[in-house]
This record gives sequence, C-alpha cells and structure tokens, in this order.
Amino acid sequence: MTFSAPQTSTPPIPAHTANARFISRGRLAARSLYWLGWLAFSRRSVVTSGVEREVYALGIGALRLVASASLLVGLIAIFQVATQLAPYGAEPISPRVVTWFAARELGPVVVAMLIVARSSAAIAGELASMNATGEIDALRAMGLDPVKYLVSPKLLAVIVVLPALTLIADALILGGVWVGSTVFLGYSTDRFASQIREAFLTRDLGVGIGKAIIFALIIAVIASDEGLSAERRASAIGEAATRAVVLSLILVLAADTFVNAIFYFIPGLI
Repeated sequence: MTFSAPQTSTPPIPAHTANARFISRGRLAARSLYWLGWLAFSRRSVVTSGVEREVYALGIGALRLVASASLLVGLIAIFQVATQLAPYGAEPISPRVVTWFAARELGPVVVAMLIVARSSAAIAGELASMNATGEIDALRAMGLDPVKYLVSPKLLAVIVVLPALTLIADALILGGVWVGSTVFLGYSTDRFASQIREAFLTRDLGVGIGKAIIFALIIAVIASDEGLSAERRASAIGEAATRAVVLSLILVLAADTFVNAIFYFIPGLI
C-alpha cells in the first residue's frame, strides 16, 4: 500500500495587507477630492442637505465639547508654562508663549483629537453598517458612486468644520490663559493684552488652519475607508470603528510631526 503526500495549496494572500490598505486609502482620497469640487458647487437639494446634516453632526454637535476642552487646555498651559519659566524670571511672558503655541499647535491638535474621538467611530460605524446590510451594493447597483454620495459629503463637512472649530478653540484657549493669568497668577489684563498683541501673528494662525485641513483629510479618509472595507458581519462594525479611531489618532500625530519637522529644518519657510 502506498501513501501519497497530501496536496497542499498556497493560502490566499490576505486582502487587508498594509500595502493594499495604503493603496485603497490613496484611491479613496483621490476619488473623494475628485468629487469634492462637484459637491461644493452643486445646487441639488439632496446634496446640500446631506452636507448640512454632516456639518451639524460633526461640527455643531462638537461645539460644547471643543469649548470646554479648550478653556481647560488654556488653564493647564498657562500653569505649566508659568511654572517652568518662573525659576528664570520669565514668568511674565507666559501668555506670549502660550499664545504662539496655541495658534500653531494646541488649537488644531486639540480639535483634531476631539473630532477623532467623537466622529471617527461614528463615520466608520455608519458606513460599516451600510456595507453589512447591503446598502452600499444597492447604491452601486443603481449606478450611484458611494464615494460621491457618502464619503465626499463627510469629507467636505470635516474640511469646513475643523478649521472653524480650530479658530474657536484658539480663542477659547486664550480665554483660559486670560483667566489663569489674571485670576490665579495676578497679572493685569493690560499686560495680558500687550503680550497677546506681541505674540499673535497671522502666519501662525495660518499654520494652524493649514494643519486643520490636513487633519480633516486624514480623519475623513481613514474613517470612511475603514467603514467601506469592513467585513459583512455585525461584529465588524465595532472593529471598524475602533480601527478608525486608533489609526486616525496615530496619523494625525504623524502628520503634525512631519509638518513641525519641515518648519524646524526650514525655519524661513513661513
């Protein structure tokens, strides 16, 4: 009796490899940006109402969260900076330091983190649920591009919301700095105002707004890609939402590091 060796087949290559996901996200970003121009100038009521709904859900709904967090961040920042500068006799310039740092760093990063925590899971979960129930396939069967009607409105809403919330966060961070400077550290309002006028530059605000736009693109694309590529089972919805939050946080910090490195090694850039 002879025995033949069992035939083994090469296991299939996993669909969710790093390279495949990177390519899929790049394609999704390109397609979303392609439809963004059409979306921005479209007068169709269905399209405009969809964008308005996303702006309200992602922006107006997050306003109270951003406001309270920004005030607390301002208080924390002024206390920490003043403590570090006190041994060198430079405590009076604490508001100036925090103002510069808030415009370039604290405002956009704090808002991006809050939007990621609040909205990335919601976007990914919504699209993953639609994918699991076959709604995405139904759109394709009707000849409708899901990226055009589902992803692009979210992308446009996030691009509008993040810079606007960043401006609000910058103002409220300065409000927290003012409260900490005048009420707890004993500075006068006139001194605080003079420090703000010296430190506040339009280019610093422009850097913060530019970062907010980059963060918006990252958050919308990552959350949408995780939702659209989720497996068709109930548990995959939560998994997609978790991955969207984690990856968005990491990539936002990576993008922020990259931008800051550019400004560090090219100091005269802006």
